[in-house]
Amino acid sequence: MFGKRSVSTCLSLGVRHARGVRLSSVGLSRIVVLGAGFWALSCSAPPGARSSRPDSATIAPYSGDANPRNTTPVAAPPVPVGSGVAAGEGVPNLGTVGPQASPGAMLPEPEAPLTAAELQALDQFDGLVHAPGSAPAAAQITETTVVRAYLDWKARFFKSCDNGTVYVLKTDYTGSEEIVSEGIGYGMLMSVAIGDRETFDGLWGYYRSHRNGNGVMNWRQSVCGGDTGGNGASDADLDSALGLVLADSRWGGYTEDARNLIEAIGTNETQVCDNGQTVLKPGDSWGGCGGQTVNPSYFSPGHYRRFALVQTDRADFWNDFASDTYVMLRGMQDEKDGLIPDWGFGDGRSEGGDRGQFGYEAVRNPWRVALDYAWSGNADARAFLQRMSQTVDTRGGIAAMADAENFEDKRNSAFLGSLSLSGLAVSEQKLQSYVQEWQAYEDLDDQWYYQATLRVLFLMTAGGFFPASY
Repeated sequence: MFGKRSVSTCLSLGVRHARGVRLSSVGLSRIVVLGAGFWALSCSAPPGARSSRPDSATIAPYSGDANPRNTTPVAAPPVPVGSGVAAGEGVPNLGTVGPQASPGAMLPEPEAPLTAAELQALDQFDGLVHAPGSAPAAAQITETTVVRAYLDWKARFFKSCDNGTVYVLKTDYTGSEEIVSEGIGYGMLMSVAIGDRETFDGLWGYYRSHRNGNGVMNWRQSVCGGDTGGNGASDADLDSALGLVLADSRWGGYTEDARNLIEAIGTNETQVCDNGQTVLKPGDSWGGCGGQTVNPSYFSPGHYRRFALVQTDRADFWNDFASDTYVMLRGMQDEKDGLIPDWGFGDGRSEGGDRGQFGYEAVRNPWRVALDYAWSGNADARAFLQRMSQTVDTRGGIAAMADAENFEDKRNSAFLGSLSLSGLAVSEQKLQSYVQEWQAYEDLDDQWYYQATLRVLFLMTAGGFFPASY
């Protein structure tokens, strides 16, 4: 793992590391000759260095699906990238770097190494961790790919006000600029995944200072100004709560904040319908059961299973909520030929017109389901993604879908990356084939906040750099 202070500490000893070899943590412990002039540096933490592992007061690590009805085997603890230890083993393997490609799998194209400026920025982070488990990962998405994407995103969209407040800037083709709670949540998830604690704490501070009476952030703010949208948006609240859970696992100290936000979401942004099923409201003050509005791109069953491990007195609620979510998603997916609509109703129907199409809202749902599958191996998640993959293949693949006339305004990572994640539940080869088409698409347009932000999240997920705990 490229770790905080690790690059400068190791390189300051005057040893040049081979391209692609990961530096694991603080302090040089050994230099091993791999042969023909290649050296592997394994840096381990000296006595007294701050550990990134949770202490006894933090939220318990994830250990498979908390729902007792699921018998998925418990996953091994996450392995720092480049630690030289294969998942589930205790034997150093200095030749192992990141996700391992199966025989015949597509290998990544050579990448330019990180520049001195990129390494200097990365030196402030605790580093990426490769997720354990049986879910495939796209070999062409390397640690360098993700680091470079994150640093580019941060340079363009992570901003600050004169008073020191930091935020994520939302831009689009209209020229408007504002702050939305979804951007805060996305930023929290990305920063905890790469180990950028300063950014994480700054964004959580922004969320916390803009909460309403229900304990969730008012969804829209003017830049360095006040509220312009006065209710919560449940997708942002879910992502921010998950960010706190992951941060507590990685660094400790966020347990109470995570529990409070999870409680606020469960109380104000869910509704139990007459048929006994629970639905996610789009916000704390609107939507819900029956003919009321829902947004399926907000549905986050993997998040719910994590929350069950935190709010243990309501574990059954969160696990049953995840199951109920797939009942609604299956109905919508059947209606939309394997895809899902931007908006629907609490009784499971899709909206009509443009709001009923697979548009800029809906693209986030495959990512949310992919996290559930990667973390729990859930059968409903697998079936959902495989059905979507069938649609992609029927329509000729990722590039062919992008080339279609009705995709003219969708040729970006929000759409191509979203569809690519469906391959995660099929096979490693399928995932890598989709990712190759996505990344190689000639007219990919990720200049604006939304597609650029989702690109980083999708890369982290497809590359296996989004563990359920640390």
